[in-house]
Amino acid sequence: MTPSMAQYYMQPPPRRGMPTWLLSIVFALAFVGLGAGVYWAIQHFKEGGSAVSASGTATTTEAPATKAGAKPNPYQKFVEVTGVRLYQDAKKKVAARFLVVNHSESDMADLAAKVEIRGRTAKEGEEPVGTFTFKVPSLGPNESKELNVPVDTKLKVYELPDWQMIDTRVHVTAP
Repeated sequence: MTPSMAQYYMQPPPRRGMPTWLLSIVFALAFVGLGAGVYWAIQHFKEGGSAVSASGTATTTEAPATKAGAKPNPYQKFVEVTGVRLYQDAKKKVAARFLVVNHSESDMADLAAKVEIRGRTAKEGEEPVGTFTFKVPSLGPNESKELNVPVDTKLKVYELPDWQMIDTRVHVTAP
């Protein structure tokens, strides 16, 4: 072979910009920073007391604070009042529509209870914004019944907390 026929390898022109290894490090740090920012934002807004809990329930049933020496009703832990909606009835009085749920495997006859309505942001010592009582002649095992009853309150219906911000406390009084 003659030198004129020989092909010579030509070196490629030098690249411009950052080297690939440096770009990899920069992007890895950017993704870690983005993930940390999202995590911080979620924690920040969760601690800020935002809206409704993850369970989605608007009302809760809590065991009442019993008087010293008083024995709680055995049905207390099996009765739930949920789905409370406050409205104004035809007589322009505040009323509540709600479900009473029996979570036990036995019948409940002549069930009666008093329910305290509080705002979710209410402090522990504050008075309830309203109360109502109900009586159910019979409630079967794992059964629920919808009830409508008047509410004892000094507030107008538009001054009461919205259904998403209601906390209920049930006190079973009978049987």
